[in-house]
Amino acid sequence: MRKKKGMLFLVGFLALALIAPVSAQQTNLVELNTLSGPNNLDFLLQRFQQLQTEKGIRVNVNVLPYGRDAVMKLVASFMTGGTQYDVFVLDCIDVAQYASAGWLYPIDDLVPESYRKDIIPFAKDGMMFQGKWYGLPWASEWKSFVYNTTMLKKEGLTEFPKTWKDVVSYSQKLQKDKVVKYSTAFSWAQKECLVCDFVALAATFGGQFFDDNLNPLFNKGGAVDALQWMIDSLYTYKIVDPASLMWTEDDVMAAMQQGDISYCLCWGGSPLVPMNNPDQSKVVGQVDIGLMPSVDGKHPYTVAGPMGWAISKNTKHPKEAWEFVQFMAGPEGSRIALEKAGIAIGWKSIIEDPAIQKKFPELKKMAVQAQYIVNRPAVPWYHEFSSMLAEELHKALTGKMTAQQALDEAVAKTLEIKKAY
Repeated sequence: MRKKKGMLFLVGFLALALIAPVSAQQTNLVELNTLSGPNNLDFLLQRFQQLQTEKGIRVNVNVLPYGRDAVMKLVASFMTGGTQYDVFVLDCIDVAQYASAGWLYPIDDLVPESYRKDIIPFAKDGMMFQGKWYGLPWASEWKSFVYNTTMLKKEGLTEFPKTWKDVVSYSQKLQKDKVVKYSTAFSWAQKECLVCDFVALAATFGGQFFDDNLNPLFNKGGAVDALQWMIDSLYTYKIVDPASLMWTEDDVMAAMQQGDISYCLCWGGSPLVPMNNPDQSKVVGQVDIGLMPSVDGKHPYTVAGPMGWAISKNTKHPKEAWEFVQFMAGPEGSRIALEKAGIAIGWKSIIEDPAIQKKFPELKKMAVQAQYIVNRPAVPWYHEFSSMLAEELHKALTGKMTAQQALDEAVAKTLEIKKAY
């Protein structure tokens, strides 16, 4: 997906097995294998230890850097039978490819009715392909619109505006009065992060990506308007730091934490947590969350990046694998993950829980944003498509093509990718 970087010391492949005392009652442990990136590893191992103690299921973990290494390792296991890893974290952008290849275990018949009523729609949609359900939500996050209330109050502005036109007006006022040099920055490097931002902005302008037959539609209407706004924000309105053309989400987050910009889009289950961490932020107590602006103030959509715990189609232990998925990513497991590791949740009952909202007060506003969320296109050839789209979008943002030319070119190449697939 997008946002996380592997630790430098995790070069190559590191295998970790959960080491736990085996009691006399646990001599017939069922072993499951999974793989994980380095983030939240201590939390995961604690949960796996608890799973072994409570349910007699032992989890062996292969730890490796996020990104291409992890994807290639997982795909290689599928290509050789799909028994190497029983359970794994499934990114929404991989669901279509993995499901169409027959690598995922459908969970439609396993999900209880209580889950079906409780799950937030975008979190479920991110784990669906052609009507089949493949995972329970884990790290079901979206990009939140975060702004610096202290900076706005200096200009007599009580909240951030609802339309992009007003965003420009506010931003230029902040810059004219030298509150900030650039009002905002985006993650517009020629990578997946650029595609994420474009998907969000296109939705706020009423754009569509594909029809039901996966015919591309993003070279017309709101999608073109969104890309044109991105270009204008750089060169006409001059409210976006030009460094955005090289920045990823981590760079944008750092700029916001340093007080260099007044608003941005941030991933995270609770993005105010790092903003209010005095060890890494200079804007503690100054930041709030609002709804995404849109062209008309009525379509405040943002982009999601839902992940889920899923099961390999050819696991030798489907029953225990489903127990694992429920333990980790069901409502109670998700509550624990949020409270102890800040991992985003995909269940309405948790995000609306008064006790949780008291601990994470920003969730009240995030619950409203959760009603206006879009996922990236669910196409089996997503990685080829996304890489190409990022290249064409970047051509427009760097002045090599107009918005219309870049998206026309992207649509033509999309049709070629689709045909080749």
